[in-house]
Amino acid sequence: MDLRSLAARRTTVLAVEVPGWSRTRCALEQHVRTRGWRLAGSPADADLLVVCGRPGARLTAAVEHVWGQLPGPRARAEVTTADAVPAALDRAAAELADGAAQRRDADARPADPDPGTTATGDDGDGDGDMDMDMDDDAGDMDHGDMDHGDMDMPMPGGIGLAGGGGDDQLADPDALDLDVLHVPLGPVLPHWPAGLLLHTTLQGDLVVAARAEVLLPADGSPTDPPVHGTPAGRWDAVATLLALAGWDDAAVRAARVRDELLAGGQPPEADRLARRITRSRLLRFSLRGLGRLPEGDAHDRLQHWLTGTEQRRSTELSAVADLVTGLDLAGVRLVVASLDLDTADRVTVPAEAGS
Repeated sequence: MDLRSLAARRTTVLAVEVPGWSRTRCALEQHVRTRGWRLAGSPADADLLVVCGRPGARLTAAVEHVWGQLPGPRARAEVTTADAVPAALDRAAAELADGAAQRRDADARPADPDPGTTATGDDGDGDGDMDMDMDDDAGDMDHGDMDHGDMDMPMPGGIGLAGGGGDDQLADPDALDLDVLHVPLGPVLPHWPAGLLLHTTLQGDLVVAARAEVLLPADGSPTDPPVHGTPAGRWDAVATLLALAGWDDAAVRAARVRDELLAGGQPPEADRLARRITRSRLLRFSLRGLGRLPEGDAHDRLQHWLTGTEQRRSTELSAVADLVTGLDLAGVRLVVASLDLDTADRVTVPAEAGS
């Protein structure tokens, strides 16, 4: 079997959600599972890049950079409605199997790809700089009663040590100061709010400052009927949080409940799955104390989603930045997921924190 046939049969899809197109992204995930394909954890894993919606200039720049990181054979598609997803996936699969098209794509790629890019544009009053390095590393959480998989998230490719490097410092590791690194999270990242760009400053493995902004869709673009604030939206948030916590089996089941609700059904397994999630002591331990707000922490918000008692509130971007300061990147991912941000109605003015 050649690479083209293998890619077509075992296609791995990297989904990019534009703010306002959550319903299209949910449909894409459902069709990926139905076809026996899988969702990618990073550009290096992906055969197919699918953009759900019409991105604005800065988000387009991010998508283009990520497209350059996909290995061949590769294909890309853009969908703007849930109904258009099956045909778009069919065309992409045909493109993956088209040897001539793949050879043309390979010939057109630069021999030495640019290791980074700066995205500037017209989406708002952000600082305009977006270093889109996407070094992904997988953190494996092997925890007891939960069937955990790998969590793909961008991690620094090595944290250097500052200082003069004299013999006295080498003898006393505590005398060394960790370099400060600036690591952007998003806007193209699995299990991440659409269009969110979180600029983080790391010292060691901890976030010491953060600043958040949202990259908007193209002006005047229509959006899907909203998913946020609906029962399906709550289960979508549950699936995202469980996937980041490493409980892949429960995350897939939660996504299936979401899909049935979006189709107008009443999934009978929802209550049983909610009880199973609630009983997990390990999940409770993993989420307790994270992202504490007046109404509770990450685990409390999960419980509200499961019981349908969530009180919808708008979390300001400045609050997001404050909540993630002092956490490592895995903790940041969990806190952001627990907030279930609706980025479709956000502004692009950055919110300062920790400066």
